[in-house]
Formats: sequence, C-alpha cells, structure tokens
Amino acid sequence: MRAYLDRIGISEPQRPTRAFLDELIYAHQRSVPFDDLDVHDKHQVPSLGVADLFDKVVVRKRGGYCFELNGLFGALLRALGYEVQPCMARVIFRPNPYPLITHRANIVTIDGARYLADVGFGGPMPTFAPLIEEGATRAELGHAFALYRCDDYWWEVGYTGSKSEEQRVLRFCTMPVEEHDFVPLSYYQASNPESAFRLHRMVNIKTADGAYDLRDMTFTVFANGAKESVELTSAEELDRVLADKFGIVDWR
Repeated sequence: MRAYLDRIGISEPQRPTRAFLDELIYAHQRSVPFDDLDVHDKHQVPSLGVADLFDKVVVRKRGGYCFELNGLFGALLRALGYEVQPCMARVIFRPNPYPLITHRANIVTIDGARYLADVGFGGPMPTFAPLIEEGATRAELGHAFALYRCDDYWWEVGYTGSKSEEQRVLRFCTMPVEEHDFVPLSYYQASNPESAFRLHRMVNIKTADGAYDLRDMTFTVFANGAKESVELTSAEELDRVLADKFGIVDWR
C-alpha cells in the first residue's frame, strides 16, 4: 500500500472519509494515465490479477484502461478501510443506440451514503466521488457533474463543461457484481478487432489546469478551457510525448 500511495503522491494514509476519497481520486488521475497501449499497439489481453496490476501500475509506472485502473484502485481503497463494490457501466457520450458494458468503476459506501469512484474513464471524468443521489450536482475545476436515476439499478452521469450544455456521458449500474465478472468483459474489449481499444490508441491524464490527451497520433493539451492539438509524425515523437507528458517509458 505504501508504494501505491507513493505512486500517486499521497504522503500518509488517512481514515476512510469522503474528503480523503476525493483526494485519492484526483491524485490518481494526475499521476496514473489511462492508456490502452498494451491492447491497441501490442494486441495483448491485460491480466486483471491484483499482483499483476500492481507490478504494471506501481512498479513499472505504467497506466492501463478501466478494468485495470479501477480494479487496482478498488483494492487500494479496501486496504485503506473503505467499503467498495465494483460496478459495470456503459459509455454513452458518443452516439450509439445499443451501448455495450465496456467500462468498470467502483461504488464506495461511507456512513451509509454511496459514491461513484472512477479513476479509469477516458472521457469526461469527475475529479472527485459524486454522491449517488437523484439530482446530486457538484462542480470542480470548471466542470460540473450531476447524477440521475434511470430505474432501480441504473444511473446516468451528466457532464457540463465551461462552454457546453449538459451531456450524459456514463450510465452505471448499482447491482452487485464480483471482480471476476470483468474478466470476460475485458477479454472481449482487448481481443475484438472492432473494439474501440483495438481501433484507437487512447492515452489521457489530468493536469493542474486541464488534461493531456493522445488519440492515435493526435496529441492535445487542454488548459484553462482552451485546447491545442498537434499531429505526431513518427514513433520517436510518440515515445517522447508518452515519456514527457504521461510518464510512460519502456512500453513497447
């Protein structure tokens, strides 16, 4: 646990509170990149075993996609004394009449209240743990998120940026599931040639004033509500950006 906390820049563990959960989430998002390099570039199916994830993310200082990052983060939260339940989710911010379950997050219960904890979403992602309550809204760093109940189990996350109208970005389920339920879901996403992770290289990390994003060979800097993109033209440029902006080295 100590090495994991060092990896995300947390000096000391604290008792399990919402404030510390928020701190852990934002620290994780700024320290550990979302990346699908193993899936997209190497066509590998990542192991979801905690020991393997720890080696990849903490020891080798790599990132991962949602099944990896939120799986390992859930293990950290449990070690810190939080009550954690994994949850399934559908990404809905891109047009798709039948969105598959392609995302994994965590639900954390503190003093009877439930919160969504997500450190592995490549899209608009709260830098905190939203309260799972109808209409609950919270804004941080110029981005607002609201939660809406769909039925007994499914909820949607609405996102509003500094210059945009609200958009529903994620639909998640509070029905209890087990860690091993994500093994076939991850396998499908990693091995299906039509999966977004096989089709596109995606890397993302939060920064103090926005985010760095890489999609295929397009590198974009989001800062203070503005964005600037550049096209990378070689493997050498790609490796330099991955190392300098995302802290990813020796990944090939």
